[in-house]
Amino acid sequence: SLSGWKRIPEAGILRNPNQVETRRSLVDLMEVAEVAAMVLTDPGHTGATYELAGTPPFSQEEAAVTLGDALGRPVRAEVEPFPAWEARAIAAGLSTAQREMLARMFDYYARFGLTGNPRTLRWLLRREPTALAEFARRSVQEQGANSARPEAS
Repeated sequence: SLSGWKRIPEAGILRNPNQVETRRSLVDLMEVAEVAAMVLTDPGHTGATYELAGTPPFSQEEAAVTLGDALGRPVRAEVEPFPAWEARAIAAGLSTAQREMLARMFDYYARFGLTGNPRTLRWLLRREPTALAEFARRSVQEQGANSARPEAS
């Protein structure tokens, strides 16, 4: 699931508390679950550590274009001011410790991005990891056709 999905099709905005130029690699959580099941049940993974990335790094601006293509409407990337993010986090019930940890993570991403290489995941899956475009199309399909359009009033 994509954080903040509801406002993406409704408002055409991909918003998070990172600069839109921040480059990040993502991973489909369905593939994390698939790999976890495999490494926990197949022999040969004892003591192994795997860093999983499903996509090459891309900016939030690039992600917005890809999401817009899947939705069939423009989507723009926008920085969510930290106080607005924190207010949403409080409303969602995140503790002070959780918010502080996420704030440190956002600061790290702002300075260094979160870049990974999908080769390890490809090796473990024995296939290509899910691309952002494929994930976006699946998300639109799972949310239903009406989620891509504002509701009629």
